[in-house]
Amino acid sequence: MIGILGGTFDPPHWGHVRLAKNFIDLLDLTELIWLPAGQPWQKSSLITPSQVRYEMTCAAAQDLQALYPSQACPAKVSVSRIEIDRQGPSYTMDTAKELRSSLGASKSIVWLMGADTYQNLQSWHDWQKLPEYFHLAVASRQISPLKDLAYRAPNHPQTIEEMITMFDQRITLKADELSQSAHGKIIFDEKFNFNLSSTDLREQLQTRRSSDHLGQMLSPQVLAYIFTHGTYAN
Repeated sequence: MIGILGGTFDPPHWGHVRLAKNFIDLLDLTELIWLPAGQPWQKSSLITPSQVRYEMTCAAAQDLQALYPSQACPAKVSVSRIEIDRQGPSYTMDTAKELRSSLGASKSIVWLMGADTYQNLQSWHDWQKLPEYFHLAVASRQISPLKDLAYRAPNHPQTIEEMITMFDQRITLKADELSQSAHGKIIFDEKFNFNLSSTDLREQLQTRRSSDHLGQMLSPQVLAYIFTHGTYAN
């Protein structure tokens, strides 16, 4: 089974790295693909250049493998340039179609995410079609998106109810069920959660907080890359 961890990664932090390891272990992933966004259409135009974010993500991938000190990482770990190299806004559905085409129709593929991403999933372009391509694995309690916290598209406020109805019937409590089909299931990991914000990290990096303090939020290779290149220096 292949896990996909997508995101802006500006910068990738310990939460991303540990989420990846958590699902490698929980789902017995044979492969983990980091997938930095190229031109995230929902983000500010002031995000860090895509090549820099790609290189930071490569550093995070190295730190992920280092979390297995006494053995090789059980999953093949790589960083994809699919969205980095594709022109125009980065829509997950375009990526889903490209990944499914390249990896094969029968391969079990799971998109990994945190609770905040799941709660805002209905803001994604063509989000309803995502289970036609992937399983979803969510690092959070097994709950539907909270209506008072979830994103509401101004012209389509009913989509949060649609999402709850559509996705709740796909929930499974058994990790091995994901490997038995190519797509369509959703699993929640109630034991893992993280609360780190890339936005907050960028602000702290701009004030040049101590490396000891930042090391609690950024993995070693990522932190070294940022300090070496002055990525977030004013």
